[in-house]
Amino acid sequence: MTTEERQNINRDQINKFFSSYYSEWRYIQVLSIKKRLENKYDFYREIVEEIKSTDESAGEHTIAQEIENGLLFEAVQHSMQYIEDLFALISASQNQNHFIRSIIKYNAGKVDSFIKGFSMKDENICKMFHFPYFSKTEATTETDTLKTIYDSIDRLRQILIELIEFYKKHKFFYDQYKHGLSIALRPYGVYSSEQVEKDKKKDFQRPSIVALDSLNFRNASQNQYGNSGYLMMPAFTEGIRSHLNELQKENNLLRFVMSSPDTNIDAIKDIAYKTKRCLHIQINNLLETVKVSDILSLRLPAEEFDKVYNFDIERETMEANRNNKS
Repeated sequence: MTTEERQNINRDQINKFFSSYYSEWRYIQVLSIKKRLENKYDFYREIVEEIKSTDESAGEHTIAQEIENGLLFEAVQHSMQYIEDLFALISASQNQNHFIRSIIKYNAGKVDSFIKGFSMKDENICKMFHFPYFSKTEATTETDTLKTIYDSIDRLRQILIELIEFYKKHKFFYDQYKHGLSIALRPYGVYSSEQVEKDKKKDFQRPSIVALDSLNFRNASQNQYGNSGYLMMPAFTEGIRSHLNELQKENNLLRFVMSSPDTNIDAIKDIAYKTKRCLHIQINNLLETVKVSDILSLRLPAEEFDKVYNFDIERETMEANRNNKS
């Protein structure tokens, strides 16, 4: 096919892809979890009654601990997948000729490496978000527009740093949750009636979510847990203590890994919102670059939390900028 035919095909397929895609879905999932947590005793009362056929002891203590912990894990999962969505789109959009192939069957391991190795340099951020790079050193004068652009890129960088930090800190918990049997929804036994009442009154310090691990300490580095210092051996009986080294070598010593105390639904919601904000900018700018127009309306985050700046950029400027980078 000719270059023009390829461009037309790319435009048609990319436009159709994004008209079918709904960028709000994972954020809605996090919001729905937050709402269920706020009304958990009313929402899950009848459900808990139903599970009594197989768990006679189920009750409000189940809602206070097991269900709440499960929902927090679920919220972490949606936020982690949201971040993966963002960076998968960023990566795939760098080669528009094969965008559809790259985004439909992306390699999760490559996306993980892409996230962890993402460069925060101005030039790279501009390239990844389809925005022309205006060098601060080469600019003869800093106009108001240039200052706004530089400030917006700094703002975008700070958001990306937050997202990647969250991703690294919660990757282990995300992976363990996908397997189901590697998380502890009832790590400290059944809640007492007193604990339930305190939880209802919001007078209860929520413990961290807890995942399970058994890798020996040499292989299970701190980095595996997102540099978490919250580790505990829950079964530390005399029999286990006398065979610690042997169990360690076998990767057979049960260990609790706790998330940091700031892993709560409000923090997770904040990360999901910031991911959504980056997604909107990425999608807008990508769609602008494939449309037939001499003027591109490109976006960067504004100072207001839910606002963006629109910049009318000539296509010639984008093309020249792209050629300079290559």
